[in-house]
Amino acid sequence: MKALIIKNLYKSFPIDKEHSFYALNNINLSFDEFGFVSIVGKSGSGKSTLCLCLFRIIEADTGKILIDDVDITNIGLGLLRDIITVIPQDPTLLEGTLRENLDPSGKHDDESMINYMKIIGMEYLIKHNGLDFKIKENGDNLSAGEKQLICLARAMIRKSKIITMDEATSSIDYDTENLIQNAILTTLKDSTVITIAHRIKTILDYDRIFVFESGQLIEKGSPKELIENKNGHF
Repeated sequence: MKALIIKNLYKSFPIDKEHSFYALNNINLSFDEFGFVSIVGKSGSGKSTLCLCLFRIIEADTGKILIDDVDITNIGLGLLRDIITVIPQDPTLLEGTLRENLDPSGKHDDESMINYMKIIGMEYLIKHNGLDFKIKENGDNLSAGEKQLICLARAMIRKSKIITMDEATSSIDYDTENLIQNAILTTLKDSTVITIAHRIKTILDYDRIFVFESGQLIEKGSPKELIENKNGHF
């Protein structure tokens, strides 16, 4: 994946039969290969809507999203969602083994899965039962942080070219968040990582930040540039 480009993207939602509002209003963005970028803004600014359009969970009214100059509307949903991995705010785990949750498609070997469990600091989980560790429905025998780390390991194993994190660290403690951010910055260098951030400290080491407000892109730059701009929105 060389570039992800968003051109003139609009998405409206009806308020009632006569009125609607733009959740996205003329969004133009370019994400280079191998970059760490973040989208920030208040609730309702359009951050999550943009991610939903990226996965084609909802379709934009007008505009284009291009991956390597290919319009994603011309890509089958299966292929599109194989290219992109999401780490959601509420981690999703299935009842079954750790192996099945890390590699649902069964494409990867045990050694690589064990290695990534070590990278995220969860080798203790496989100490006795290995990858056959039993996960209860909805991951009820794991903490919120542990579930989020397993979702991160799953994304690492897939090695997707585009990875989105939709406020994935908003409900976990700072120590676990630091572990996640260090793992992301060191192991996902061959991916474009797009993070919707809940905490500013989460994204201070990122390459670029895009600030949204009322469905519009109002500011962009490196963390240093935005912090130094005392009159900016960031």
